[in-house]
Amino acid sequence: MSSSVQDFLQHDSDRPVGITICAVDDITPRLAADALRRSCRKMRFDRAVLLSSSRPGSVAEGIEHIAIPPITSHEDYSRFMLHDLHRHIDTPHVLIVQWDGFVLDGSAWDRTFTAYDYIGAVWGGHAQRRVGNGGFSLRSRKLLKAVAQIAPDQPAGRGEDDLICRILAPRLESEFGILFAPEAVAHRFAYERVLPDARTFGFHGLFNLWRHLGDDELLQVIEDLPASVVTGRDFLQCMACCLGVKRFSMARAFVQRLSAYVDKDRLDAHFRLIGAKPGFAEFLSKL
Repeated sequence: MSSSVQDFLQHDSDRPVGITICAVDDITPRLAADALRRSCRKMRFDRAVLLSSSRPGSVAEGIEHIAIPPITSHEDYSRFMLHDLHRHIDTPHVLIVQWDGFVLDGSAWDRTFTAYDYIGAVWGGHAQRRVGNGGFSLRSRKLLKAVAQIAPDQPAGRGEDDLICRILAPRLESEFGILFAPEAVAHRFAYERVLPDARTFGFHGLFNLWRHLGDDELLQVIEDLPASVVTGRDFLQCMACCLGVKRFSMARAFVQRLSAYVDKDRLDAHFRLIGAKPGFAEFLSKL
């Protein structure tokens, strides 16, 4: 078993920390496995688990693979997280990561995080119940089991994190005693679109990857992304951020990847998703 993962699966005392790190991914499982690997270099866990319908070719030793039924849509993912995840977690807490987020700083971990049943990055688009984002989130097994009891069979287009933290939260609190972290704690735990004032334990979001990955690692990520992600707004935002910090070779790589799915004469129209002016595509081609 490789030291980069095994050495961080348990404390030196061999006492379990009570946390499984887990990714559920059937679209980009190799990238999800990479997120697990990066996280395990920063923090000790009882288990590191990848759940997908088939095992990707490159999974670091020490990361368990568990086969699950195929997940082919956001609704499939939400349904699994709401109703089935609890069957695969046997520790008091689970740290959920996705391919576009991972542990940044193990020293930023606070044992009091486990006093809560759910912590995720603060959402910026809501006035109330802003905790929080599920892409990098700490959840108790108590919460997983409670959610499975009351969640709707069909997510109806809502993300599972939105359902848990905003729709189901009042019942979870009143009927099951579930405790959601306050915003002050969530800000120390992770960030997504609301930028932090200090170093956080982790993060989530493709649009933030440029902050935490070098060119080689970021290039590997964008080469593995499916068309649905490459043609989305988050991909363009990450490209624009690379351009803003003068990582021109990376910006060109983003454009080259995008060109596989968007015709050259349609690039300018596509770039308007991030507010770019006409001629932006030509400008990029001359970098």
